[in-house]
Amino acid sequence: MHRLTFIRRGMTRRPVRSALLITSIAIAFFIYLVLTSFERGFLGGEVESERLVVSNKIGDALPLPISYYDKILALPGIASATYMARSRATYRTPSNFLGLTAVEPDSFPAFIGDEYDISAETLARFRQTRNGVIAGRSIATQEGWVVGQKITLNTSSFFRADGSSDFEFEIAGILDGRKSADTHFVMARYDYINSERSVDRDTVSNFGVLPRSGAHADDVIKAVDTLFANSAYQTRTRTEAEFMRDFIAQFADIATIVRLVVGVAFVTILMIVANTMVFAIRERTKEIGLLKVLGFSRRFILGNVLAETFSLFAAGLGLAVCLAYAAIILLREPLHTVVPDMSLAPATVLQAIGLSAVLAAATAAIPAYGAMRVPPHAALREK
Repeated sequence: MHRLTFIRRGMTRRPVRSALLITSIAIAFFIYLVLTSFERGFLGGEVESERLVVSNKIGDALPLPISYYDKILALPGIASATYMARSRATYRTPSNFLGLTAVEPDSFPAFIGDEYDISAETLARFRQTRNGVIAGRSIATQEGWVVGQKITLNTSSFFRADGSSDFEFEIAGILDGRKSADTHFVMARYDYINSERSVDRDTVSNFGVLPRSGAHADDVIKAVDTLFANSAYQTRTRTEAEFMRDFIAQFADIATIVRLVVGVAFVTILMIVANTMVFAIRERTKEIGLLKVLGFSRRFILGNVLAETFSLFAAGLGLAVCLAYAAIILLREPLHTVVPDMSLAPATVLQAIGLSAVLAAATAAIPAYGAMRVPPHAALREK
């Protein structure tokens, strides 16, 4: 008798139980796939850029003097640099949030050029309009902004002398992101913001650095931080990916949350499936004993139990992948402002396949061992 026949009959012996096990496994992997995709998208996925970000060593929320710019730019191994001042802003209503970054018009395009598309016309208009802003496609589409439109943003970090935090801007152009990059923000001119604000004038939130071709990022990081090691404002230089992870961790450790939820789901499913398979093997004591009487080896019995368990996990994982793919498509648009690049990556699916193999082996270990120990005379003793 072919092994596939044993697997099919084992799984259809109690079809409702098998269906419930497959559903339980599918739910666990559905949670894993969706949350992992959310985490990857929230953290920006795999960042391949060599961009470096220089911030205050004490905390990312603290400023740095703009006078550091020329000193950083003069260091060997640095191709270009820029500076920026960041603030959260709202438009019209206090709950309508967006990012506002004040940038230097001439140096910032080189720093973000591999991630965003900005036309030469937009850059020219931005440089000519003192209170001009470049709006990301996402926020521009959401609010219906067009080039030349006047808008007023309320900021959380930029304050005028009269205590107001409202700034009027003119839309100079719209930028598009590459590889699903976040575009729910606007970029204003630093000189305009800096001249209007009364707090933290002549300071920036971060410096952006691009190493020269052939220069090692670690050497550049060490050179920058060593330069300001004995100053009043010490620096901490990181890759952009590290900076974003640390920045997000200030609000919530997304990675830990995802691992805790997924871990609980997998442990629960592992206990349910293992316990069910143990009872299923006990129900088959007579059949297993009979197979041994007929000359089937312990290795064959072991293979049957393992194959049946792996088949259950394979079916559950396949169902989970289909459900997760559909769910991510439905969630992508509503969550775009929070998770700009939410997708079911092949790497995530491969990780799920690896996990399913490990969990299937762990789940089948106890029932498979029990099946191997069933004595041949059990077929005669069992009623």
